[in-house]
Amino acid sequence: MKPDFFPCAPPGSVGIWVAGGRKRERMAADRIRGLDGIRAIAILGVFYTHFVDGNSLLGDLAVRTFFVLSAFLITGNLVALRDAKRLSHLAALRSFYERRALRLLPTYFAMLLALVAIGLVTIRDGLFYHLAFLSNIWFAMGVDWNPWVLAHTWTLSVEWQFYLVWPLIVLSCANRWVARAAAGAIAIALAFWLGCYVTGYFTDNTVLWPPFSLDALGVGALTFFFSGMLARPTKIHLVGAILPAALWCAFQLADTDSHHQSLVVAFLLQILPLLPIAILIAVTASGTNPVVDRILGTRPLAYLGRISYGCYLYHLPILWLMMQILWRVFDYQLKGGIIQLIVVAIPTIAFSALSWEFIERPIQKWRTGSRQKAAQAKFTA
Repeated sequence: MKPDFFPCAPPGSVGIWVAGGRKRERMAADRIRGLDGIRAIAILGVFYTHFVDGNSLLGDLAVRTFFVLSAFLITGNLVALRDAKRLSHLAALRSFYERRALRLLPTYFAMLLALVAIGLVTIRDGLFYHLAFLSNIWFAMGVDWNPWVLAHTWTLSVEWQFYLVWPLIVLSCANRWVARAAAGAIAIALAFWLGCYVTGYFTDNTVLWPPFSLDALGVGALTFFFSGMLARPTKIHLVGAILPAALWCAFQLADTDSHHQSLVVAFLLQILPLLPIAILIAVTASGTNPVVDRILGTRPLAYLGRISYGCYLYHLPILWLMMQILWRVFDYQLKGGIIQLIVVAIPTIAFSALSWEFIERPIQKWRTGSRQKAAQAKFTA
């Protein structure tokens, strides 16, 4: 049984580095709970779209949020690694990939192998694509979302494809050239949308190709470099946050009479949220707005954001599991709605918390301890 949904982006977690401002030292040392709050709200949007209303655009908005936030944090980390003293570019690159691999891969491959073991994923279902982080290519070429329990992994593939290129640019170039590269990424995305408009070719799977995510990733990178300006409380920035959001809501109600009009609306729904998201991230990261800090930094939201990678990774497999249990044990067919949200979201969050406490967090502690021991050995040598 297959749910009706649009797969959403992953809440990959990276360390916190923010350029500029008096809060920089605090951000470099501590995890910003408000950013975890943004992750939490985004994962709730994913849950709503996948479990309650497959036509809701909240999941699509979460896609954009996760990509912008990921590029923002990754760019900051790479700039910090590049500027670190006594660290070569090769060592910085190795450090970045080591951190990303240890953070994302163990749980991903464990989930994938579990699905293979119970027969939900086979070679015919694109297993090698999923192992190689080419899920977006697999689903873009397919006529349906098969296997649907891995449909959400397309966004992880887009992230890893971004990781293959972006670190090389940031570690090799000065900030002004990195910012220009980010602007170029946005231009590439716009060019692909223009190509769709000119040719008239656009399907639901078209946006899975990497170029269509470059606008959100580019905006995230630019947010890092212009975070001080975006976080400054001015009327212009208030309009910049509210007006695009209002237009985004209005275009959801647009009545499109032709394919080209529909394509324009689809493009606007993708591009309009980016500036409000960038402003929210910049304000949250700066720590200059107590109200935003208080709301997004609440403990429940912050903890949900902390375990949001697991929530994202496991939510579709757990949906399948709960569907099977209810059908086989209670002869009940689980359908989209509030009941499905409750029945699936609660065990997903619980399992993600266990995954964080017993798999992800111990790996992070092990890596931190290994680095400290290596540094001590080098110092005493």
